[in-house]
Amino acid sequence: MATKTLKLEIPFQKLISIIDQLDPDEKLILKKKLEKQKVTTWQERFGKALQQLGKKNIRFSEKEVAEDIKKAIAEVRAGAKN
Repeated sequence: MATKTLKLEIPFQKLISIIDQLDPDEKLILKKKLEKQKVTTWQERFGKALQQLGKKNIRFSEKEVAEDIKKAIAEVRAGAKN
């Protein structure tokens, strides 16, 4: 079946009332869709990346990682000065 894209302009309050009428499963689908499109700051993305790396690299101590981060920051700052 062919699909068409429509652009609707409705007041925000009307949109909210329509969302209120969705069943819980439909609201969950909408929530997941909106979260995928969420614009995040670089700090949030960096935090998520650190969490994922932390889970994958548990064999490294927190002290080792902190030392590596300090070295990396120093290298970046030294390169920025040149």
